[in-house]
Amino acid sequence: MLLQDKIAVVTGASRGIGRATAKALAREGAMVIVNYNGSKEKAEAVKAEIQADGGQAEISQCNVADFDACGTFIKEIVKTYGRIDILV
Repeated sequence: MLLQDKIAVVTGASRGIGRATAKALAREGAMVIVNYNGSKEKAEAVKAEIQADGGQAEISQCNVADFDACGTFIKEIVKTYGRIDILV
């Protein structure tokens, strides 16, 4: 797999292009952080789809239009996973 052991953060991953991107990265072996702002249920559904296909995913809420919230969001991911390899 092309992205094995990579950590990918996909903003807006609960729908549309973000959802498709998250699923594609997971198919290539990346551990995907599914970011959402408004719909936890949609983010959970994307996570479940990725996991059903054998991939790895977690969800995380953050309004990426909020500078301070983004700083906290990124710090938490790095604290948990050690790094971010891909940011979409």
